[in-house]
Amino acid sequence: MLHETLIRLWHNCEDSEASELYELQEFLHPGEKELLQCILEIASDYHKIVAFCDKIRNTKHDESTIKVVNEAVIEPHISPSGLYIQAFANGVLEVLKDYTNEIIRLEESFLQNPQLPLIFVFSSLEKYKILFNMLKSVIEVLQKDNLSGCLLMGRLHKYIYCGVETIANAAEKITQSLNSIFYRHLCNWIIYGDLVDIYNEFFICDGRCPDEDFLYPEQIEENSLSSSWTIDRVKNRIRRPPPVRKFYINWSMVPMFINEDIAERILFMGRIVWIVRNDPKKVSQDQYQTKYRRDIWEGKDIEYYKKVQALEKQVFNQVEFQHAIEECRIKLTKYLWSVMVEEGNLKEHLQLIRDYYALGRGELFHQFIAVAENHLKGTSVEHNTYNLNFIFLEIARKIYGENDKTYLKFELATSKSDTSSTNLWSQLQLNFEISWPLHIVFHPKSIELYNKLFSYLLRLSKTQIDLHKLWHSHMASKKNIDRRVWTLRQHLLFLVNNLQYYLQVDVIEAQFSVLLKAVENANEFEDIIKVHHEFVSNLLAKTFVLTPDETHTYQNKHRLHQMPAVQFNVPSKVYNVIIRLLELCDKFCLVAGTWETELTEPEVAEFEEFQKRTDTIVETLLFILYRLHEKANGQHLLQLLYQLDFNRYFTKSKPDFNLTNAP
Repeated sequence: MLHETLIRLWHNCEDSEASELYELQEFLHPGEKELLQCILEIASDYHKIVAFCDKIRNTKHDESTIKVVNEAVIEPHISPSGLYIQAFANGVLEVLKDYTNEIIRLEESFLQNPQLPLIFVFSSLEKYKILFNMLKSVIEVLQKDNLSGCLLMGRLHKYIYCGVETIANAAEKITQSLNSIFYRHLCNWIIYGDLVDIYNEFFICDGRCPDEDFLYPEQIEENSLSSSWTIDRVKNRIRRPPPVRKFYINWSMVPMFINEDIAERILFMGRIVWIVRNDPKKVSQDQYQTKYRRDIWEGKDIEYYKKVQALEKQVFNQVEFQHAIEECRIKLTKYLWSVMVEEGNLKEHLQLIRDYYALGRGELFHQFIAVAENHLKGTSVEHNTYNLNFIFLEIARKIYGENDKTYLKFELATSKSDTSSTNLWSQLQLNFEISWPLHIVFHPKSIELYNKLFSYLLRLSKTQIDLHKLWHSHMASKKNIDRRVWTLRQHLLFLVNNLQYYLQVDVIEAQFSVLLKAVENANEFEDIIKVHHEFVSNLLAKTFVLTPDETHTYQNKHRLHQMPAVQFNVPSKVYNVIIRLLELCDKFCLVAGTWETELTEPEVAEFEEFQKRTDTIVETLLFILYRLHEKANGQHLLQLLYQLDFNRYFTKSKPDFNLTNAP
């Protein structure tokens, strides 16, 4: 009787063999029958678990389902070809070795004492009942929720701290089996930037395509993607940076013991390694036909690999895990920072943005506007892109000669993204040849925002030049100009000059000074991303180009792509008023240049209309600025208000506009 029971405990008998065992129960005491039933239930649970594991291990990789012969085993719907489910099965079988060893000990005891009672067998196996119940529960959950990959680790993690030693030890063994796969994926990703995951089980996924956040419109078009706007540009002069491969987090696969910040950090690190190892300047063949790649770890890649891999031999510890990841992150981010500053010439690129996008080189653009104006009359800008670039390069070459050829990094282009503007100068943009790896910081969206600023400042400079031309025309004329025309022209010139001074000096120069100081104090790549993100946000908000997004919060520090805190395609109210002012100035310069000394009656009516519109625009502008400066983040507007409304010239009759009590 006992011998048959031991065989049943070890081996999943055929139905005929099992029936013989049940027939022997007729000769047992009712209490022994109950004991035997409990023992057989333990044996049945064991065989169900073993059958599940065997089917997992023996299934070929190209199969997608498991067909289980034993009807008692629930057929799993998960893929048996995954590495994690295979490791889970191996771990479970490793845990079951204690049970099989216990059967062997019982066999030895039976041989020494054939009269062993069933209670002895039950007392030896009772401890496995709770273990088998746990394993069956886990298997059922895996089948029900169709769990695979990293999620298996999360399900087992909670059992390690359940308080039951048998279950905790078993969960720890199985987890260690899964750890070997998880940490292999993790180490290959953060150390080498490789993602070998044919079953899509790791929570980092390869998009197998360029990241659209780092693609320019023409690159998107080349990839047969739709684009809302197009650019007509000179071909093959300004080289676009190499594409950045798209990697992302599959949040449904992130284990429960890894929080969002750590997951973002792991994604960030692997992307850095991938970008550095795919440096287009360094991947070249030498005389030995070998490819050179940057050593981002400076010969210590194996050392860092082993530090992370060593974690697989222990129970997951949040503190130690974060410490190992952070140690690797600091090494990576400091290396990339040094590459950006020393090889990428970050400060030089920032200076070029100030000089060109922010019109820091006023002499260049003043001369360019004067020469190019004749080429824009009577035709659209997009048909003159080649001519405009030729003029731009010729003027720059004459001004700077051979000493400074940074202008070759830029070319003019036209954009149709802003269809609301009919002014040709507002459609001009600059393409910038950005050095690797600075294309991560100066990504296409930030360049688009810089171009909004460029078009805005270029439009303002063009109007300022036209007003000065009108002044020069009046001064050169021997005729007496109507005093009213003279006064209105001076008022408009005063407003435009002060706006231009505020934008160039109080905002742009001040913000660039803050940016350069912040870059000097930075020592990590993430710091550069953050200070540039804040710079672009402040620059566009304080120049009134776009409306600040007060609900925006700085995203996770470890994200490669950061969006400025502005509302895209939502110009501020001040910007709209300034554009109205510039349109008024343009029309006034065009009309006033044709007026004679004595204004005719239609000209007087036209002048009065100009004066009325000017008063309305100025009043609206001052009102909006006054209301904005009262806000907590609007104190920087006080100086502009003092400059525009000098000695309260425009607001003497407006008691509500009182800046004397302003803080």
